[in-house]
Amino acid sequence: MSSTANVQEPSGLLADIKHRADGSHRMFGIHLRWQIGGNEPDHGTWPPPEDWNNGDAPYPHVYEVWINGEARQTVFLHWPAWDWSPSNSHWVDLGEEPDAEYRVKIRAKVDGSFTAFTNEVTVTRDAAVPWTAPRRAQGARSSTDAYPRHGTVDHPRSRAAAAIRDEDPSTICAKARAENTSTTWQEVLPGADRMLADYPWNYALSYLEYRKFFHGSTVASTGNPAFAGLDLAPTADLGDWPTTRLDAGAGSHTFSYDYMAYHTNETWSQRWFITREGWNPSGGLSWEDLEPIPFLVEVQGAPRQEDSTHWEFATLPSRSGRAAIVHVWGGHGGPDTPGGDNGRKTGEFFLSVCDVAFH
Repeated sequence: MSSTANVQEPSGLLADIKHRADGSHRMFGIHLRWQIGGNEPDHGTWPPPEDWNNGDAPYPHVYEVWINGEARQTVFLHWPAWDWSPSNSHWVDLGEEPDAEYRVKIRAKVDGSFTAFTNEVTVTRDAAVPWTAPRRAQGARSSTDAYPRHGTVDHPRSRAAAAIRDEDPSTICAKARAENTSTTWQEVLPGADRMLADYPWNYALSYLEYRKFFHGSTVASTGNPAFAGLDLAPTADLGDWPTTRLDAGAGSHTFSYDYMAYHTNETWSQRWFITREGWNPSGGLSWEDLEPIPFLVEVQGAPRQEDSTHWEFATLPSRSGRAAIVHVWGGHGGPDTPGGDNGRKTGEFFLSVCDVAFH
């Protein structure tokens, strides 16, 4: 194997289960770290890895996370020039009620092909420890820009895109437009008042809190009355939401996002969830209806917008018939905070609910 291939092949996987607070919810996840090139799992904050090259190290950007022998998540990793920790670490959401044990391994995608798997690590719920703030590399910035970060999923098409952007003539979309008080398709989010009352971004521990904003069947609206129409459940009178057909037997899928403006920093991430098997859309959509492990994650965002509008992946869980896909994009931005606390911003996230039908 060439030295270049060695640089691009992950090894020495370390993992443990941690938990962190999201309002009154305790969320669990697997914290992964691995060797990649000259970047070791417990590399200090200075100096950089010997092959770091101001962030242009030949490390892979696409990984698969396998859990209990199955491909469960595709990860697109990006990193700023000054911080090497995101290039060999990752958080795998497990939700609020994790299983007792998980076997996890990863592999990277390089030039269209996957590397060999790393070693497999077994982690247990009983050994879970509290999340601690990640180390900050020298030169780490805590400031954020003030530009808008907003949009919606374009494929599969979101409810906001169908009902508001495209003015779909279906009965349920017309009813949604009548119930909404906002006509902004690219900003489905909780709203400034709620974010100021309970910040979505945990600045001290550097992670996004969004679970606490979802109670009852209000996922599509983020609990924001301005988008209440997006929470409508299908009925005989309203009909179903317009759906995007997805091939249940496809080896891979490509999803896309419609950005009104594209901005990113080291705090921002995108997560894609799917409803559990047997979900009945007539009962609405709650957070409990979703699989706890997102099947697709992007961390930080690609340096150029054109590289971060489409994601091709092969980890969409097997489904048949009707399902919903939920996308969460957020980080340290949003309204200014009183007195400049929380790093001057509340944090924010934008949500898309996509109705799909597998064939």
